[in-house]
Amino acid sequence: MKLVVAACLMSFSAYGQTAPIVSKVLNAGIGDTRFAPMSVVYVYGSFQQALPRDYTITVGGRPGYVSVVNSTGYLTAVLPADAPLGPQSLTITYQGATSDAYFINLSQYAPEFESTIAVPITDQGPQFPLATYAPFAHADLSPINAGSPAKPGEKVISLISGVGVTSPPLKLGGINTFTSLAVQPTVTVGGVNAPVLRAGSSSVNVEVDFTIPGSVSLGFVPVVLTLGGYTSNVVTIPVADRPTINGVLSGASFRSPGTVAPGSIISIFGVGFGLKDNLLAFPSNNVNGTQVLFGKTAAPIFALASLEGQINVLVPYELPPSGTVDLTVTSASGTSKVSTINLAPSVPAMFFYTDPRLSTRRNAVALLPNSVWVSMPPAMGRAMGLPDDCTGIAKISPCAQPAHVGDVLQFFVTGMGRATPGGDPAGKPLATGSVAPASGPLYLTIDMPIVTIGGMPATVQFSGIAPGFAGLYQINAQIPAGIQTGDDVPVKIEMPGGAADTATIAVVP
Repeated sequence: MKLVVAACLMSFSAYGQTAPIVSKVLNAGIGDTRFAPMSVVYVYGSFQQALPRDYTITVGGRPGYVSVVNSTGYLTAVLPADAPLGPQSLTITYQGATSDAYFINLSQYAPEFESTIAVPITDQGPQFPLATYAPFAHADLSPINAGSPAKPGEKVISLISGVGVTSPPLKLGGINTFTSLAVQPTVTVGGVNAPVLRAGSSSVNVEVDFTIPGSVSLGFVPVVLTLGGYTSNVVTIPVADRPTINGVLSGASFRSPGTVAPGSIISIFGVGFGLKDNLLAFPSNNVNGTQVLFGKTAAPIFALASLEGQINVLVPYELPPSGTVDLTVTSASGTSKVSTINLAPSVPAMFFYTDPRLSTRRNAVALLPNSVWVSMPPAMGRAMGLPDDCTGIAKISPCAQPAHVGDVLQFFVTGMGRATPGGDPAGKPLATGSVAPASGPLYLTIDMPIVTIGGMPATVQFSGIAPGFAGLYQINAQIPAGIQTGDDVPVKIEMPGGAADTATIAVVP
């Protein structure tokens, strides 16, 4: 009996330690399951907090290298350079206790750029999922981003894994001189061949240095690395020698590319907008040396997110309600090419929340009057960290729950067109850069919107610029009786002439 018990204890732990548990292995580049010798991977599971040297990783019977132990339950490791190809078992050992085998499939190469980050890049409407760019660096190792883009002809440094071994092979975990890859990759930027200056490593990550082609288009440009017939994930790199506009969208709906209404909030996407952010800039029209010009009129800037490639501005009220206008961005690096923007009397656009669990859901920013209680499905509210029952909660505290039939909701929109005191057609609009006074008069839209909720007409009680704001309009509308309730009741806001936008709200009887 004692021998049986002893055998059981030995199977549980070689040295009194619980064996690691491996539950998932992903490539550290984009989190997929492509692997090759020398790939950097994340190994998820149950591990003791310890130094990386206390762990070993083995693939196909060959030892790799553990570089990081994270307390949240994963290891960062490098697969062995001499790991055999095909289906192979992966194990993790800690102080003599070894995990069960986890099987992965190894190809000769699995090139992947690391640490990709989401960014918006085009004027073709909202981008979900957004494009990605890798942590490229200038020659001085400073990061390349939308505010500090690469220039045509410039040397760029990138990190990549899964591109095979160096020649001669490096000692993993050691300090080595820079050694070139056994097989050199090719790189294209914007579909144009980019000369590779060097590709190799002195530690864990493989560095590939290349030159931005002089003929490449400016903006967010796709980068692809190819090696031995295997192609990397597509990432983008911001390239510009001056401000470059890639797209103009409504600042609320992220729709209506290239068409704006005077007095609306818009978002301009691009690169080269400056080296410093300012997210609370209004009413300044010159922020960190960056300006947005509609013709010769400088627009007030709400937020300059130059490092992310976005500027939110107010379209000047003085612009005409039709025709076109030249849009340019100026910064310390120069002036962008002219973008021709269409003008319209109104371009209604609803501000909305995206469900963290369902990216296609566009839940309108619709509040019960004089509160910050949002009409939203309870599960969505919980996913956003909001209470899903407003009972007993003060109206100045956020919460999320469905509205009821008959409730009046405040919808927040932009692009609703001309607004004057009392909605007088002969009245004077706000001066660009000023806000609707909180003490009155009310700046009401001259044209009343048509609002439908659940496909049925809704009574509009108010339509105008929200007091204390510029470019932000408020529409108060009552949920009509007889609609079909649910988590995604459609709301449509339409202006005379047919311009409209849609979103959803949650409604219960």
